[in-house]
Amino acid sequence: MNIHSLRSKITFIFFLAFLLLNAFFFFYIQNIKQNIDTRVSLSYEKFSSYFRKSKIKPRDIESYLKNFGFINQKNAKIIFNHARLVNDARGYQSFFYEEHYYYHVQRKHYKHLFKDLNNYGNSPIIYAIFAFILFLLLLVYLWLIQSLKPLQSLQKNISKFAGGDLSISCKSDKKDEIAIVANEFDNAVTQINLLLSSRQLFLRTVMHELKTPIAKGRIVSSLIEDEIQEKRLIFIFEKLEYLINDFAKIEEVISNNYTLRKQNYQTHVIIDKAIQMLLLDTVSEQIKILSKHSISINVDLDLLAMVLKNLLDNALKYSTNHQALVIIEHKYIAVISKGEPLKQNIENYFKPFHNEINMKRQGMGLGLYIIKSILDMHQMPFEYSHQEGNNIFRVLYS
Repeated sequence: MNIHSLRSKITFIFFLAFLLLNAFFFFYIQNIKQNIDTRVSLSYEKFSSYFRKSKIKPRDIESYLKNFGFINQKNAKIIFNHARLVNDARGYQSFFYEEHYYYHVQRKHYKHLFKDLNNYGNSPIIYAIFAFILFLLLLVYLWLIQSLKPLQSLQKNISKFAGGDLSISCKSDKKDEIAIVANEFDNAVTQINLLLSSRQLFLRTVMHELKTPIAKGRIVSSLIEDEIQEKRLIFIFEKLEYLINDFAKIEEVISNNYTLRKQNYQTHVIIDKAIQMLLLDTVSEQIKILSKHSISINVDLDLLAMVLKNLLDNALKYSTNHQALVIIEHKYIAVISKGEPLKQNIENYFKPFHNEINMKRQGMGLGLYIIKSILDMHQMPFEYSHQEGNNIFRVLYS
């Protein structure tokens, strides 16, 4: 049980109230018993005083006490051995045993034990009131705990929503504060769903409309007689098409609508696809690959290739010699480039459009954010270090 939860705090408060109520009742009953003991002792003191002053004969004591509800107690030894001694005074002793008081007359030549049949006990009403208060306390506790149940349901729905489940419903027809919060949250989820749907529709429409002129451009490019210009235009249109497809995947990843399609792929297959996505003219001059192992890893090929493509693209853009080195090891893939170390902590670059002005201007605003999002989906760690003038980014897969 979470000790910081409202349920735990309410339970603790009511448990404390229960203990205090029982303690109060215990001391209250003890006080009543003491008062009864005092009253009984005073009554027996009067009897003893009367016996002394009147010099009543021993044989008349029994008949006298019968008039006041006393009877002769035969098994006196049991009482003396097990009863609670209430008072030991001049001329008498008083005992309490099994809900009855006992009066032990002690005179010079006469000692006898009498059972007091008078009822000095507590009124049953006191116990009934105590039981009623306990029952009422229990009802209030259960009522409050029941009132908190919608809060648990709301918390589960919020967790689902945070995990990307946008189909949750938190509507409540109650009138308390929890229901008000639940309904407001449900309205917020509905509005977010509408905004996301509108954004997705807008982006898909834009990407669809862009693909049409790109396709036409490629057709027109094939009609150009100059072969160099034709290849250049086709290259440009292919890059645009790659970018649009990347945008579609990025939109799905960021909005948590992408379903991983994981299979086992060799690392060189993933790197080849990433390099192909870069659409470089001179790959061999710009990117070098050092591979000591042929590793098979279980990943989504398109997404992990996009990760490596972004890392290579950043390495080529920001390195001092515009070259990148890819090292494949048994536990990781490293992308290395020469250059100055990052000016901020790597965690800052995982935010969309971080605040390093130079990087924003050059288009790195979403790069590492997308990389981190994809690797988090794969549960693959990501490390950065700067050693001997080199920026080193590692994707760990084992």
